[in-house]
Amino acid sequence: MKIHTFFKRGTWGLMLTAVLATGCQEVLEQEFRSDLGPEFFATAGGLEGGVTASYSIARFFWGSEGYTYTENAGTDESILGASDGNRTFFEYTNILPSVGEVASIWNNSYQAINNLNGVLKFGPSASIDPARRTVLLAEAKFLRAFYYFQLVRNFGDVPLSLSFIDVPTTSATRAPQAEVYAAMIKDLTEAVQELPATSNQSKGRATKPAALHLLAKVYLTRGWSAAAQPSDFATAAATARQLIDNQATYGLGLEQDFANVFREGNEYGRESIFVVDRNTDPSYAESQFNNSPQIANGNKENRLNFYWVSLYTNALNVNFGISGAPANSIAVMDRDTRNGRPFRRFRPTNYTLNTAFAERNNDSRYFKTFQSAWIFNRTTPVTTSRGSLVAGRDTAIWMPGVEVTEAQRRAFKGVILAPSQYTADLHPTMTKHAAVNRLTVNESSYRPIILFRLADTYLLAAEAYIKDNKPQEAAAMINAVRQRAAFKATNTAAQNAAAATAMTISPAQATLDFLLDERTRELYGENTRWHDLVRTQSLKRRLEQYNPTPGFRDFHLLRPIPQSQIDLTTTGPKFPQNPGYN
Repeated sequence: MKIHTFFKRGTWGLMLTAVLATGCQEVLEQEFRSDLGPEFFATAGGLEGGVTASYSIARFFWGSEGYTYTENAGTDESILGASDGNRTFFEYTNILPSVGEVASIWNNSYQAINNLNGVLKFGPSASIDPARRTVLLAEAKFLRAFYYFQLVRNFGDVPLSLSFIDVPTTSATRAPQAEVYAAMIKDLTEAVQELPATSNQSKGRATKPAALHLLAKVYLTRGWSAAAQPSDFATAAATARQLIDNQATYGLGLEQDFANVFREGNEYGRESIFVVDRNTDPSYAESQFNNSPQIANGNKENRLNFYWVSLYTNALNVNFGISGAPANSIAVMDRDTRNGRPFRRFRPTNYTLNTAFAERNNDSRYFKTFQSAWIFNRTTPVTTSRGSLVAGRDTAIWMPGVEVTEAQRRAFKGVILAPSQYTADLHPTMTKHAAVNRLTVNESSYRPIILFRLADTYLLAAEAYIKDNKPQEAAAMINAVRQRAAFKATNTAAQNAAAATAMTISPAQATLDFLLDERTRELYGENTRWHDLVRTQSLKRRLEQYNPTPGFRDFHLLRPIPQSQIDLTTTGPKFPQNPGYN
């Protein structure tokens, strides 16, 4: 099977590990010497390094601009902001076999898989503490399933290789999805039995709850697919419940306050199950601002802190909506680390703002997901007809999320931006990935990225119950998430209890569309939406309803096979392309 020539002996792309004083793992990429054979995996360092290398590859995905497009663009939730963004995945135009965003998913996944195949072939004989060896091999199984899940969800039938490749070939065939799912389920089932309940390193390492979460999602996804087995939805629900019902054993639990889930510094909090680890020491972070060698080897920066940020530095008419007042455009904010670099790659659709987040009295998540106030930060004074703005104290821009009266505008010194004024540049900033603690204004984030969290496990269980025709159980799972969303730190206990009651739904309300709306409220901007809609066979319908996209065609439910893979398959039958992309 030919994936790419980097599978040649001596250029496997494996990486050495250095654990820094910060406690986070930093993986330093370098090729092994050409005289090192695959038996290197049988050494303690090779086994540790091979597994850690495969975690590192995930950083080519989460945080990069291209991958973020593939996960969020072209859905009911988000449309393109800035004119200099890539329109391809938003409009379903020119999604070609040559696009790098697609090739990156394919190439990086198979690189990791081959590393892991080497670990699983040679690791059982490694000279290392047997208990540690068992955990590392279980992590390798988890990761192999993790990367195959990326592949099968994006491409459908894909080459299935469970053996280490150290001699390049020029032939390749695609295995049916059913075989790929069976391999993932086998790996994850074994990983559940062999992984520890918690990790003494970080939540960037696989654990039993991480394997349970992924296994539940694999069963759920297969249940919707052409490879479905009759028991998939019931098994998905039971697997998710195994995690939910034993969450205390795993040191997990829903945060009391939704605002704390993505609070900077809480990435390893009680709700997080699995993260893409990053080095939080700026000196070693993968950033162009510290000349990190990682940047030369591919985009591994975490730029999620840029993509949803509004252009808050624009000159704005401070007298907008005030009758008789002359237009007076002033920049009332300077760019700073707190408010972020305004890439504006994604902005919320009307569906997101007006349908999913329509209820804001009892549901606290809108104002804990989107920024509504920008505090005046300019060193140059700004005076409006209603007074001078004081740095660090006065609100320069306020987005209340509703229309306002002229009287409210007259009583406010700064600029009010109501929904009717939103543009591609000016719209609510999504703050889940905000990174205040970085060195320079334009620098990318050092924050680990939360991939699996417990609220999502509840919603996956709810989806499985809906499909298994168990609405009462589905409602219970959804209500656990909604009742948490009712909590406000400023409320009294009685007020929070009343809000939780108001947020509780009945079994009759536990429908697929309600669940998809709930996933928006809970998971907006967390890089799950495109696959959520594809998995639930809802993408076309939801686009037509909420975000008409003329370029969409039915074949867009799969991504194209990268042209490089087709071109490199020169022996045997031509490697088949997915329908619609020929």
